[in-house]
Amino acid sequence: MTQAVRRAVARSAVLLLSGLIAHSARADEGPVDRADYVQIRNGRFELHGQRFVLRGVNYFGSWRFDHLFSAGDHVEYFTIWALFHNWNAESAARDFAFLRSTLRATAVRIPLPTRDAFASLVQYHDYAPWYQADGSISDTYKKVLTELADTAYAGGIRIQFCLLWNIKNEIAASPDLFAPGAELDRFYANQVRSVGAALRDHPGVMAYSIGNEALVKWGVNGTGRSSYEGRAAAFIARRLKDLREVAPAQLLTEDEIAAPGGPAWLSPGPELAVVADRVAGVEGQPFRLVDAVDYLGPHFYSEVLKPADLPDGAFQPKLVDAAQRIAQYMSAVKPIGKPVVINEFGLKTEPIVMAPADYAKPHDAFYQAIATAAQQNGLQGLLSWGGLPALRLRAGDFTVAESHLNPSSSTETDIRSSAERVLFFDPSWDLYVWDTDGDEPHPTAAARILAATWPRVPLPRLPNKR
Repeated sequence: MTQAVRRAVARSAVLLLSGLIAHSARADEGPVDRADYVQIRNGRFELHGQRFVLRGVNYFGSWRFDHLFSAGDHVEYFTIWALFHNWNAESAARDFAFLRSTLRATAVRIPLPTRDAFASLVQYHDYAPWYQADGSISDTYKKVLTELADTAYAGGIRIQFCLLWNIKNEIAASPDLFAPGAELDRFYANQVRSVGAALRDHPGVMAYSIGNEALVKWGVNGTGRSSYEGRAAAFIARRLKDLREVAPAQLLTEDEIAAPGGPAWLSPGPELAVVADRVAGVEGQPFRLVDAVDYLGPHFYSEVLKPADLPDGAFQPKLVDAAQRIAQYMSAVKPIGKPVVINEFGLKTEPIVMAPADYAKPHDAFYQAIATAAQQNGLQGLLSWGGLPALRLRAGDFTVAESHLNPSSSTETDIRSSAERVLFFDPSWDLYVWDTDGDEPHPTAAARILAATWPRVPLPRLPNKR
């Protein structure tokens, strides 16, 4: 990273922190200017009367937060939920300033956990409970979310929250508990409504979705229809209705896999399919989940990089295919008439572990193909799955390999300097890399490509400059 960029980040962080202090009581300040909220007008996003696009990353914190906990015997585990347990407003402020300065970021997507996702952390690692007995989010984490919203707003960043991140696992395991009025239906209604009510007056929160890729549970309905997607879709629709009631100023979206050109059930995406809960559906009628949201948030992982793609020119057909798939999806959703943001995208590899030197060039080319296709086909945002590094992993100090220690993990990262082994973690997706020295990582070519998208759309203004 150049000295000029470092100085810009430092200046942005100071301004951001001063803005955070000035606006930290926003929840108690009464009604806010509706122009502070991202809105949709004539099929486009607007903020402060100007066009707005979502350009950013999926955010789980950064190296400024401690994401690891020990499992003993020199083994460590990585968890995205450490962002909330180890919450620090100053660290988040510096992250947002860094993203804004190096990526021209306008938005981040942040997950919130389900009951089961947090349970072992509470039981074994001293995390405070995420929810109360009735399912409502606890006051501890309600305060964290409020500060997170304030921090983002003060830094000119808007948050898209994905509530109940891996809810599909719980629905598939106990579908009857998610029927209308059943135990977990009530539990999560309270949780969703408590989050929405806590953040309803925070313009830093622009949107919500329910569940991450919740309509497809591979092995249950990945290749064909089943009763599962009706139960899941009806549950999601009820939670979206809850949010609409308690947080009317914020937008609603969905987070499902787009698979144009795939089997009929998955093409172009299950959010467009007509489904019905086998018990009740939504008011007893078949429906499309897309009709309950303000904009679409598909996930694109259409291409897989293989060793055969590495010679010069060999990967080009897959870049063409990626662009065509985006065009196909946009053609399919055009009659819907709603904005489209790619909420996740990235380049998968097979085998899952590929040398960084081999991966980097195709990865950069893939980002260029996606960025170009997004702008040409009328998309209004790109949120990269890869983002800020979660650990300080300098070149030559680590290796990533297929996991042999834990059957639940596809990769393991071996840290040479500390003899510690990190499971459930793979730095290959990051948009930034560490040099052998320096306090901050520097952006990859893929990050610079993302920063250059929609160049004429202004950044959100910082509130302390109004």
